[in-house]
Amino acid sequence: MLVSEVLGKKVLDKNALEVGKVSDMDIDLEKGMINSVIISKGELSLKPQTFIVNINEIQKVGDYILISIAAEEVEETSKTPKKEPTKLSLGKEE
Repeated sequence: MLVSEVLGKKVLDKNALEVGKVSDMDIDLEKGMINSVIISKGELSLKPQTFIVNINEIQKVGDYILISIAAEEVEETSKTPKKEPTKLSLGKEE
């Protein structure tokens, strides 16, 4: 999967509620790993919000991106992002 296919995808929380859309990614180029995903919330509001979701919180990438935390926790998570990157395979499993 290409980065361009992930950008703009809707993000759903563990309760299947829409949290926002992927607006950016933090990538460690030296290690070739995605550290976190930046989610934009409230595109139509005058003050759009962005939140950081650690890659460890992502459960599945498909038509939507599913995260393992509730929408209420997304804001709290973004205040203290974890530093440990995790390998994420966006391609087909072998």
